[in-house]
Amino acid sequence: MTSDPLEYIPAYISPLTDKQHARLGRVVVLWGQVEHFVERLLCRVSGLSWKELEALQITEKPVSAKSKFISMARARLKNPELEKSVQRFCDLLNETKTSRNHAMHGIWGWRANSSGKTVEPGARKTSSPKTPMKMTQLAALEKKLCQLSRLGSDLVGHFDGFPRVKYARFLHHADREPPEWLRQWSKRNPLDGEILDRSAGNGKLPCLSAALPNK
Repeated sequence: MTSDPLEYIPAYISPLTDKQHARLGRVVVLWGQVEHFVERLLCRVSGLSWKELEALQITEKPVSAKSKFISMARARLKNPELEKSVQRFCDLLNETKTSRNHAMHGIWGWRANSSGKTVEPGARKTSSPKTPMKMTQLAALEKKLCQLSRLGSDLVGHFDGFPRVKYARFLHHADREPPEWLRQWSKRNPLDGEILDRSAGNGKLPCLSAALPNK
């Protein structure tokens, strides 16, 4: 049996540059943070345990349904300001989910502009082929997801009594809690100002503050 020389070449070549791929990648990373905070808030806002939420099949719902559950449960908090912040989190999630889905589930290719006979990269969805997501729209989406991640972090920190910090790492391991050696590694490789994780040997995360637009 002969090997296929095209086996590991994708059907379509991406129209994005390396920097644009990095921005799209950050959108993926940020959405993972958003879903993490949604799951944390399910318990903290409702007062139910994760096992209880599993029994109600809430944990298996899509993120939009989880957000709706959190929004409905916020009245249990009996704190108008906290309820307002929780609702803001849910509203911001609903504002971003459609664009995020378009960016992640659309097929990226070149969009023809017949009037000027030019092309530009965009993500096409079969359900809305006439309204592709343009690459230029990702900057605003990334910025809003940063806002959403920070708001989720602030809310979970409020419930858990954690102080607010500028930068943090999410440490995880096969165990429930990160082992002590991993905590020590984090201390030896601090999130150092503007270079962030580049101070750690294996970390190659882009500097977000430099990546975001000033406006």
